[in-house]
Amino acid sequence: MSDIELDRDGPPYGVYLLWFMRAVAVLWLAKGVIHWCLILGIGHADPARFLGLPTLTQSAVIFFAVFDLVAAVGLWMAATWGGVIWLIAAAAHFLIVVFRPEIFGRQYAMMTTIGVLVVLYVGLAFLASREKHH
Repeated sequence: MSDIELDRDGPPYGVYLLWFMRAVAVLWLAKGVIHWCLILGIGHADPARFLGLPTLTQSAVIFFAVFDLVAAVGLWMAATWGGVIWLIAAAAHFLIVVFRPEIFGRQYAMMTTIGVLVVLYVGLAFLASREKHH
């Protein structure tokens, strides 16, 4: 073990990973609910607005309305599949914004946030897995 690992105080990285996954689960739950609000016309969304969107945009909104909620549940449960589903959802959102900006727009702040969250998740998962082996 390195000196850094010997001097480390505080909870194990697995605990940090658990709380990180739960925090992201709350964010992703909100993201999924926002998509459902658009579909159902709840809040400030006009019920006819969703039907007036291009078919490709409707498909993407429906995909994320379902997929984001599944990812949120998996993350909250701290299940391995939850992290995988979330990474797929994050990658799908990123790819849609980069390659098909007409669907959701450029969303630079969202892409930066997703990028930071993915890097933190991968880093915490790596540290937690290393910790288990020592």
